[in-house]
Amino acid sequence: MSDPTTDTPRRSETKHRAILEAAARCVGRDGYAATSIEAVAAEAGVGKQTIYRWWPSKPALFVEVYSALVNRTLLSPDGAVAAAPPGRPVSDLLRRLFGLYRSTPAGSILAGLIGAAAEDAQTRAAVRDGLVLGRRSILLDRIREAAPAGADRSRMEHVNDLIVSMIWQRLIMAPEDLTDSFADELAQLVDTVGHAG
Repeated sequence: MSDPTTDTPRRSETKHRAILEAAARCVGRDGYAATSIEAVAAEAGVGKQTIYRWWPSKPALFVEVYSALVNRTLLSPDGAVAAAPPGRPVSDLLRRLFGLYRSTPAGSILAGLIGAAAEDAQTRAAVRDGLVLGRRSILLDRIREAAPAGADRSRMEHVNDLIVSMIWQRLIMAPEDLTDSFADELAQLVDTVGHAG
C-alpha cells in the first residue's frame, strides 16, 4: 500500500521556507494576480518543477503562504500584534489579524485567492479546504469563548460565517478599513446574535 507521505520526495526545509518567503515577497511587490510560479521559482532560486512537485497549483502554494503568514501563534494572545482589552477574545483575534494584513502581504494574498476563486474551481477548492474549512476553528473557538451563557451553538457558527464574509468583503473593497474599531464592531455581533431570541 502506498504511503502518501513518501509519494512526494521529502522537502528540504531550507528550500521549502525559501519558496514560501519568495512567494510572499513576489506578492508584496507585484500583487497576487501578477505573481506567477515562474517568478516565485526565480525569486527562490529553484526550478518551477520543484514548486509543482510540492504544490499542485499556484492557489495551493499561496494557501500555504497565507497560513504561514497568519499562523495560529501570531493570532494567539501572546502574539506580536497589540491586543484588545482583556476579556475580548474575538476583538483581540481580529485586531491581530488586521495588523498582520497591514504588516505582511497576507491580505493581498487572501484578496487574490478570493477573486480567483470566483472563476476557477481549483482555486475555489484550495480556498475551501485550506482556509474556510482548514482554519474555521481559529475564529469559531474565540466566538464560542465570548458567547453569552446559553447561546445557541449553531448561531455561533452563523456569526462566524457572517464575520468572515464581512472581513472578506472589506478586504476586497476597502482594505484600509480593516481597523481596530471595525474589529470591535464585529466582536459585538457575538453578543447581539447570542442574545437574540
